[in-house]
Amino acid sequence: MKKILRNGLLAVTPLLVLAATPAGAQFYKGKSITVIINYGAGGPTDVEGRLIAKHLAKHIPGKPRVVVKNRPGAGGIVGTNFMAEVAKPDGMTVAIHTPPVMSQVLGDPGLKADFSKFEWLAGVGQPQVCYVRKDAGGGIKSTADITKISGFKAAGMRNTSSHDLRLRLALDLLGAKYTYVTGYRGLAKVSAAVLQNETQYSCGSVPNFRGKVEPTLIKPGIASTTYYYAPVGDDGSDIKFADLEGIMTFQEFYAKVKGGKPSGIKWDVLRFVNNLTTYMLRGSYVPKGVPAAALAELRTAWAALPGDKDFAAEYTKAFKAPPKIILAEGARKHIDSLKNVDPKIVAYLKEFSAAGKKK
Repeated sequence: MKKILRNGLLAVTPLLVLAATPAGAQFYKGKSITVIINYGAGGPTDVEGRLIAKHLAKHIPGKPRVVVKNRPGAGGIVGTNFMAEVAKPDGMTVAIHTPPVMSQVLGDPGLKADFSKFEWLAGVGQPQVCYVRKDAGGGIKSTADITKISGFKAAGMRNTSSHDLRLRLALDLLGAKYTYVTGYRGLAKVSAAVLQNETQYSCGSVPNFRGKVEPTLIKPGIASTTYYYAPVGDDGSDIKFADLEGIMTFQEFYAKVKGGKPSGIKWDVLRFVNNLTTYMLRGSYVPKGVPAAALAELRTAWAALPGDKDFAAEYTKAFKAPPKIILAEGARKHIDSLKNVDPKIVAYLKEFSAAGKKK
């Protein structure tokens, strides 16, 4: 895994690429596909999802018309519930989502979907990068000062979201004195809140960080980058991303301000949440029961994306990072892993997320 991530693009094995539909049997010819995005227009899920949909359309046999619609709300749950309860299994509705998998792990009553019940097409991985206003807590000279100041506000979206869980777990491990503020509808709203000084600290995916945070907060000198959440290998070492060279990982930041390495249940839980989310930040799927021909053509189209130079160039230009794609089999294995989560981690997460809801 280290080699794969450092090269910036997940390898595609022959097992992941399904055979194309037989010549002349183009399921989508003359048809229209609706791509559902589960966050609002202009946010990172929307921008990335629309870019993917644009290039995916080129590779679907029959060249169907592709229309993108947003169904935001509740940390991505509204759009997910739509795919589970409303979308017909006819192959005409495709999700490109930030799947709220932690909501399923935590048994969030707002989530009416079971991710194992969908037909998975692919996923796209990206880490999250955190940042703090320089005037937080009366002013900081370096990002290490977040462990010394008090009274700054950390912005989130939903107490059960991976974004909020990682944000709180990391700040707690660092011993930061902060106030947790949640309920923002998407990362675009989160970064806007930091820009307006409603809050002073948060994190965002690479598309959000490169597209919104850097130009409006980092480059103008309003905020500084703290760290990014690198996945952690079985040996406890960070699996670094070459496109984020120059930004400390959380473990490196922890060593700088606290000394040593993080440990304990909070660190175990942070590793779990982060690894689960980073490897498949976005996910694409369709309802169970779609025609086999439709499923094969959609998976064939996704399998073509890693080799699409135009897609890679536009994606990299937009987000200053290459796309990190896993195809159908990898996405399915990722979702299947939700069934085998350590009960101790689940119990701690439930208690921890519930405490966040009360704040």
